[in-house]
This record gives sequence, structure tokens and C-alpha cells, in this order.
Amino acid sequence: MSFSPNLFLSNIKGKDGLARPCRYEVILPIPGYVGNSVNNSIIEKILNLPNSAFSDISDAIGEAIGQKGDAKKSANPGMTRYLALQCETAELPGKTIQTEDVKIYGPTFKVPYQTQYQETSFTFLCTNEFYERKLFDKWLESIMPTDTNNLRFPKGDGRGSSGYMTQITITQFDDTIKQIYAVNLIDAFPISVAAQPLSWAEEGFHRVTVQFAYQRYETIYEGKYNFGSAITSILGTGAARLLSF
Repeated sequence: MSFSPNLFLSNIKGKDGLARPCRYEVILPIPGYVGNSVNNSIIEKILNLPNSAFSDISDAIGEAIGQKGDAKKSANPGMTRYLALQCETAELPGKTIQTEDVKIYGPTFKVPYQTQYQETSFTFLCTNEFYERKLFDKWLESIMPTDTNNLRFPKGDGRGSSGYMTQITITQFDDTIKQIYAVNLIDAFPISVAAQPLSWAEEGFHRVTVQFAYQRYETIYEGKYNFGSAITSILGTGAARLLSF
């Protein structure tokens, strides 16, 4: 069968066009221990004052799309909202089925035995307060403090410590704010902060890339319009919360 441009375009239009990698959102709730040790800047407190009476952006959006649970709550709602805007690049993580070569009789064949989830990275723009780098440095230190080198409890110790793990939601939208795909990274935590080059010849902006590990991810297949995300970006978290009623 020869290639037909008209048939190719018809196939694309029949599926509402091509998906764009720039239509995404990352919701990164801050664990309790980390959030309590990182203070919001004065400017950020002023900007977030109208939303201070409402819950976290991750709660509002989660309720708007039908996802609830403590794993999505952030100890620092302002920081979660801030990171969602500063996240310049992200990725939908991959997954691999690991196999083992088996031979019974004749040629060898592969047998699956384990699922392996690939680590994922996020890049954030840095402001002059270097707020972003400080946050993730503090997060890494909360996992293994530099003064003791003793690992902390990943999910809390039962005495008020909430641990250092979180649940990250990465959402892909179409051009009309419709959620077409999303993944929840379960028990996620940062494992590395990339180096940030310094140079007299560089006039660009600082960016910090953070690599995250996680236990597994859950795929959200159903597509729906994420009015919570749209309204949150325009009117704030309170308006998004009203959508869930």
C-alpha cells in the first residue's frame, strides 16, 4: 500500500489531532518534614494570601478529576503551586518487562519475571532566591542527614514524622484542557540534583534538574476535561475546589 497524505491527515483529524509535549502539568506535593523546614518567601506569601483559606492545589485538582487521598496532600501548598509553574521540562516515565532466557527443547525463548520502572527527571527554573535548589537540597538532606548519615524513615516513624516520600502526578492535556493521559508516581523521592554550571560567558537563566525514583506508577486512562486545573490557574485554588461539589 502506497503512502497517502490525505489518508494520513484523515487519521490524525479523526483522533482530534496530534498531542503536544508542551501541554502538561506536574503536581509535586511536599512531604511534611521537608515542607515544615522550608519557609515561603515574603513575596510568595503575599501572592498566595487569597488562597490561604483553601486546601492544597493538589487536593483541589485531585478532587476536580476524581482523585483523592492523603498521598496527594502537601505540607507546603504554596511550594506545590510554585513548582507546578516553575517546572520547565518533565517526562512521562517508561516501564520495562524484564525477561529471562529459557530453553526447554529447541530454541531459547524469553519469559517475563519482573516489572522495572524507569527513573524520571524534572527541570525547574531558578529564581534569584535560589528557592528551588534550596528545597531539593533540603529534601535530599531529609533522606540522609549530612551530620549523622543515618537514613530516615521513608513513610514516617509513627511519632509525627511524615517521611520523605510523596506521590507525583504528571498529566498530559490536549489543546482544549482535556486530560488525555496521566500517571501517579507512587512513593517518589529525589535521588540526585544535577550540577549547575557557572560561567562568565553565560547570560541565560539557572535551571536545576532533579532525578526522582519511585516504587511504581499508576496509569490514569480515562480522559476528561480538567476544569480544576484551568480554573486554578486563573482564579486560584478556591474556585477549583468549588468545581468538585
